[in-house]
Amino acid sequence: MKFLKTMLYLLSVILLIFLGLVGLLYYNQDKLIFFPEVLPEDYTYSFPYRFEEVRLDLEDGEKIYGLFFPAKGPSKGTVLYFHGNAGSLRSWGGVAEDLVPRGWDLLMTDYRGYGKSRARLTEKGMYEDAEKWYSYLQDHKAKKENDILIYGRSIGTGVALELGTKTSPAHILLETPYTSMADLAKEFYPFVPSWFLSFTLDSKKKIGNTKSPITIFHGDQDEIVPFEQGKALFEVANQEGKEVRFIRIEGGNHNNLSFYPKYQKALSDVLDSVHANRGKAKVQR
Repeated sequence: MKFLKTMLYLLSVILLIFLGLVGLLYYNQDKLIFFPEVLPEDYTYSFPYRFEEVRLDLEDGEKIYGLFFPAKGPSKGTVLYFHGNAGSLRSWGGVAEDLVPRGWDLLMTDYRGYGKSRARLTEKGMYEDAEKWYSYLQDHKAKKENDILIYGRSIGTGVALELGTKTSPAHILLETPYTSMADLAKEFYPFVPSWFLSFTLDSKKKIGNTKSPITIFHGDQDEIVPFEQGKALFEVANQEGKEVRFIRIEGGNHNNLSFYPKYQKALSDVLDSVHANRGKAKVQR
């Protein structure tokens, strides 16, 4: 009897430790997905292009930050850019090189907990902040929806698609997108069940509810987000009757697509097409 009590006690202790570890993992799983660079609030950004630092105040008193790069020359429109899961605006601001010289404004944002942005990172918060930045362009930069392109990069593709279900931008661009966080988690943490994830980022469900044309860029040697996931998103959108284009970058991996001429040409084609269509719309009025 004493042995049985001892065994039950040990099993209870082991179960409590296990449940504690599971709870700890659940409430800290964002640390397995997101790798932010935190910057002091007095950090000064430096880039070769003109820019304006923008701060938005949240309802809970916290702040989120973005950078607005005006186009070089007359503006053809604005790209609202949601970056990947690591770093901050300090490094991601380099994307301006692909857009500003082409005549496009760029508004790039940091997620909560990234750079100078504060507050706990949640999926709901990411979506709410994206809407705030979209409204900022409309209310403070006098941008109409057909002036705005939404660009999502890696983790940011899920945010871009969610925003695309609630707005009607001129175009949505997705670079190295995933089908869902559950599908992506299986690649790195196969032992974690999908119901355990607090971040769903289910792009597969959302892409059919977007209203704008979509272009997807994916390298066929992507070591982070499998190429097949980007292709699957294209197939879902195509089956839903969406205007969607898939650009396969042969040899491209997760972080080097901008170095490929095929990417640069396709990006120019999209931007030029959007600008030309906006010009036709103005003439027709």
